Amino acid sequence: MGERKVLNRYFPPDFDPLLVPKRKYDPYKQVEVRMMIPFSLQCIKCGEYMYRGKKFNSRKEDVIGDDYLGIKKYRFYIKCCVCNNEIAFKTDPKNQDYVCESGATRNFESWRQQDEAEEKFEGERKEAAEANAMSALESKTLDSKIEMDILDALDEIKAYNERHERVDRAELGSAQKPADEMSAKERDEMAAFKRAQAARAVDAKPPPLQGSS
Repeated sequence: MGERKVLNRYFPPDFDPLLVPKRKYDPYKQVEVRMMIPFSLQCIKCGEYMYRGKKFNSRKEDVIGDDYLGIKKYRFYIKCCVCNNEIAFKTDPKNQDYVCESGATRNFESWRQQDEAEEKFEGERKEAAEANAMSALESKTLDSKIEMDILDALDEIKAYNERHERVDRAELGSAQKPADEMSAKERDEMAAFKRAQAARAVDAKPPPLQGSS
């Protein structure tokens, strides 16, 4: 069976690849693709519901003259499984979704309604902030005032800590003074004791004998 599975082709010695005619690119060429529909829809001709994930043999083509930030858009054609009506939809890179163009209507999806409401709210909020410049200025002034108050409070805390540190050092120095004085007194007493001992030693020394030469 191995000789039946040809994995390579024979090229004669005089083969010239430059003589092979090049294929012309056809932008309107359609490619057959096996796919699943990305959303639930209803055929406008017979009313048949087709749910997301249903498999179809579709035809894919490039959308000429329509892209998003350089990203190509593709259009798909499928046929209704009941009435053979042609349905077309294309990709939407901006919203990471698909857009139904003809032949059917897209079913209601709650998450799409929520996303649209959020986008609308964000747009209105941005427009209101841009239109009302005075409120923006007031909010900036309030923020700067709060920041200044915080800095003043930090300065007060630092000054309070420095004062307490100076007081603690002064108390420590005053507490060390009696100890220094006591040590000086003790040194004086020790010196007096040594002098007294020396005097006693001199008094206790026997007198020299008379007649000794």
